[in-house]
Amino acid sequence: MSARLDHVPRDWCAVESDRIAALLERRGQVAGPVVFGAGFGPSGLPHVGTVSEVVRTSFVRRAFEEATGRSTRLVVVADDMDALRKVPDTVPDRAALTPHLGMPLHRVPDPWGVAPSLAEGMVDRLRRVLDVMEVDCEVVRSSDLYRSGRHDSAIRAFLADFAEVNALVGASVGALRRRSYSIVMPVSPHTGRVVEHTRVLDVDPHRGTITYEIPRDVVIQRPGLDHGLEPHEYYAGEPIGEPVTVSALGGGGKFQWKADWALRLLSGDIAYEMHGQDLADSARVVRQVFERLRREPPVLFEYGLFVDERGRKISKTVGNGFALDDAIGCLTREGLRMLLYRKPRRPRRFDLASVLRADDAVRHEARLAGDPRRGAGARLRLRRIGATAPPGGPRFGTLVRVLAACAPVDHAAAVAFVERVFPPGRRPEPDLVARAWRFHLHARPAPRSAVLDTTATTVLRRLADALASAPHADPGVLLHKALDGHPDAYRPLYLALLGRPHGPRLATWLRITGTRRSLALVRDALSRAVPPSDRSEGGSP
Repeated sequence: MSARLDHVPRDWCAVESDRIAALLERRGQVAGPVVFGAGFGPSGLPHVGTVSEVVRTSFVRRAFEEATGRSTRLVVVADDMDALRKVPDTVPDRAALTPHLGMPLHRVPDPWGVAPSLAEGMVDRLRRVLDVMEVDCEVVRSSDLYRSGRHDSAIRAFLADFAEVNALVGASVGALRRRSYSIVMPVSPHTGRVVEHTRVLDVDPHRGTITYEIPRDVVIQRPGLDHGLEPHEYYAGEPIGEPVTVSALGGGGKFQWKADWALRLLSGDIAYEMHGQDLADSARVVRQVFERLRREPPVLFEYGLFVDERGRKISKTVGNGFALDDAIGCLTREGLRMLLYRKPRRPRRFDLASVLRADDAVRHEARLAGDPRRGAGARLRLRRIGATAPPGGPRFGTLVRVLAACAPVDHAAAVAFVERVFPPGRRPEPDLVARAWRFHLHARPAPRSAVLDTTATTVLRRLADALASAPHADPGVLLHKALDGHPDAYRPLYLALLGRPHGPRLATWLRITGTRRSLALVRDALSRAVPPSDRSEGGSP
């Protein structure tokens, strides 16, 4: 294999590696580990956008290590100091979290009652996904960085030029918001809330303190409300219009998120980080902050957003789009990594169809890689995603179509159908069958109601009686006896048992489903069937 594989055309990881090397040369950073960063807002369930940011950064990290031989770190910071501004739609008992609005996420209880806090539960979920994806990284909490003093030196740099930096960042928000905007949000000594609406009266960079007041004349807009709130309504228990002096160091304050992003990059000496297209303007503000502080900003890579089937951005608080846990259950690790590797700047739908294509894309690349003269690009892509062995057996798409045609009722039936369709030498791995079964559960259409005429009802009752009286008999043979003289009953039987007008041979389907399960399904079909008299005839009543 060529030693110059990193320069295969269209390998975006190699391009990013070169950009990082150029940055380090400008910074004069010739020793020590190079730090790659990523951020995570733990206010809602991690989604594919969150994971893509970390996994894609890990691709670039490995490319950089291969090209330079330098040591690296990948640090993922969970912003658990952020305030709970809106109760996510994806949590149970949402009303129980409403009293905690405005509190730092690490002090909001876990609605599932498992983790110490809402933030910690979301961090645990992200950590499990990254472990499945085999991403080597450090996950740290923003609250630990603030309270330990790790940010203090950078905070003093911001305070030393507070007026200019505050005006610079504040220019990116609306005129109404600027009336009560400060890059430093104090953690209230009275209620423990993150105070977002302040007027800073004084800054002491030497002591690291700010003096602020919550203005009396500000109107506060909150997500989900179609009207503004008065300060005394939103900040109950806080002194309104009175000066308060607090330390901005050691966790006494938390930066507004654009300034917080710049603070985290500066304090962590980050060389490379990614962000979505929706944060392009915020990334521009971050670069301006670095320029104002006379520091060299890190390399920031803008990636395309993941959208749902309706083209809407996938959101962790709304929970739209294909759930990440479900995707991981259907996709192989290599399939998901290939999905994230390809064309990262392009917006991408994340739905069932994309899952189907992603798993087979790895097989396609493995086939291309077998060409010794023209397969260098494919071999590089497989190495980037960590694919160690070419997949065997049938394609994932073929396996999914087999299950769709056979309509198995459970995983055991799915395995039995697969074993009937594929000879021993071509059978897929059990893990792939399990993933195809989970995909089938998501993709199969809702069953259609069956309208049973007298003949179909008679056949089903005969079959039920036969299955109940002869539990050890061949269900296929019992079916033929029940159908005796009524060959036209097949279509309503398919609708009654499978929820569709066609499918595999019913005798085979009953044998694989088993007598006990078949009897339960027949009885259920009889209980759910729509009598002909209830059938809508259309037209005017």
